[in-house]
Amino acid sequence: MRYRAIAEALVATLSDGAVLLNLQTKRYFSVNETGTRIWAMVQKTADEEEIIATLLSEYDVEEPMARTEVRRILDELIEAQLIVPA
Repeated sequence: MRYRAIAEALVATLSDGAVLLNLQTKRYFSVNETGTRIWAMVQKTADEEEIIATLLSEYDVEEPMARTEVRRILDELIEAQLIVPA
């Protein structure tokens, strides 16, 4: 499945991750370096499988862990109302 960031989402990149702000809810959400990479790929409308494949090629992580973490972060971004299905 593909996701897209809501138009009301702002991002501030930090040295070790990023802070996302939902302008509708006025809630902040912080992500680490991996979460920042996932966020960048969501903004390019990559689907979940593309995100997992990219993380497997860029990080030293096993597929089951990558799959679990991508799903967890996507679920958290959905819950924070920062992304929606595309």
